[in-house]
Amino acid sequence: MVYQRPTVGTFAKWADEVGDRSWEWDNVNPYYEKSAHYTPPNNFLRAANSSLGTANETASFSTDGGPLHVSLPNYAQPWSSFFPRAFEELGVPNLKQGTNTGVLHGYAYFTLTEDPAFETRSSSETSFLQQALTETEIVVYTNALAKQILFNADKRANAVLVEIAGMSFQLNATKEIILSAGAFQSPQLLMVSGIGPSSTLERHGIPIIADRPGVGQNLWATLSYQVNVETTSVFSNDPQRILVETENYITKKTGLLTSNGADIVGFLKVTNQSWANMSSTTAHDFQTTFPADWPEIEIASFAIGPNDGVHNFASMAIGLLATFSRGNVTINSSNTADAPIINPAFLTHPHDLTLAITAFKLARHLASTSSLRLAILEEVIPGPAVTTDAEIIAYLKQSVATFYHASCTCKMGRRNDSMAVVDSKARVIGVTGLRVVDASVFPFLVPGQPQATIYMLAEKIAEVVLGGCLGSGSV
Repeated sequence: MVYQRPTVGTFAKWADEVGDRSWEWDNVNPYYEKSAHYTPPNNFLRAANSSLGTANETASFSTDGGPLHVSLPNYAQPWSSFFPRAFEELGVPNLKQGTNTGVLHGYAYFTLTEDPAFETRSSSETSFLQQALTETEIVVYTNALAKQILFNADKRANAVLVEIAGMSFQLNATKEIILSAGAFQSPQLLMVSGIGPSSTLERHGIPIIADRPGVGQNLWATLSYQVNVETTSVFSNDPQRILVETENYITKKTGLLTSNGADIVGFLKVTNQSWANMSSTTAHDFQTTFPADWPEIEIASFAIGPNDGVHNFASMAIGLLATFSRGNVTINSSNTADAPIINPAFLTHPHDLTLAITAFKLARHLASTSSLRLAILEEVIPGPAVTTDAEIIAYLKQSVATFYHASCTCKMGRRNDSMAVVDSKARVIGVTGLRVVDASVFPFLVPGQPQATIYMLAEKIAEVVLGGCLGSGSV
């Protein structure tokens, strides 16, 4: 649900990798503004000290934006209010203009895709799809499984074979086909349709339409883990409180159920810090691979932890934003009903282990600040007995998860890049009449949460398809 834009340097890198200046920050930012409508927080219901910087978020949005709602919930966890001073004790600045200006070194409260009128999630379905169903003649086939994209003799995509209730249908296209099945299913559907690594297609007896070795490769995902703590704040462990909070949410749209549990986040660069104890070679690799304004980690307050029904637990959620490990997606068969094979390859590159250990120690350092010591009683998972790098690595390998930001498996790139799957206009290389428009075409995973960038991508490519452009630069 988090809505947040990446950095200016992110899009300088994007434009360089795809060979198209229209992907620079000044040219993509209008597409961010186009899709979203921002409503400032209701400070009659939300504590004023939990809205730092959010009053200034309005400048990052257009009054004509929409239909996606962006706002802050009517509730923030009390323990989160201790984080601003804790971050400042570590020298982390306040992002006074919020997290949508192209600058991400600092701390701020999360903005969410949330409809403030109802305190419910604002999604692509509730916003864009429902608007299209009302205002256009679009036809939506529900419970339909795409089985194969079909091509004519000239390798032009002209139909999609689908299965609905066990019956097969062919949906014909007169102009273009746009594939938006996500980082796992988009490469799967391309491969079963004959676009992908030739060795994979041959192994499954699939006729080759276009040999694109990059299909399914370059999988990025935000690796995450938590430091769980017992706090002085009351959360949702008490069943009686849950009843009260449920009633408050239903009748008043107030209370903790208006929130997704994530409140405040700090975006930090650590590889240029002497205390990180990184070798000069490792630090150099980070600094030459990622732009100077690209944060390497994020630490967020999160109202989720173990629940014993007695104590109040929460967590500091850590996300690694600058990783070197790359996974892949491949097919299990020529049938899309069979789930693809996903190899995330987490922590397979030594630099990622170094960054993970550094971020873990930084989270502990944050918890030990005088500000957070007022809210934290003790660390419970993994607990104070875990101290050495080897012990930290063992804990990480048992507990790492993901923020569900899978991307880059049909990466955008220059047409002479053998690993690129689509060009800068999202057109699949090697065929015509087919585009991919979802997170799978990111050339790399943007720092932070990618939701806003996916909407931007869709808006930008929609303009390209229609023949227009909001920003300057080439399309």
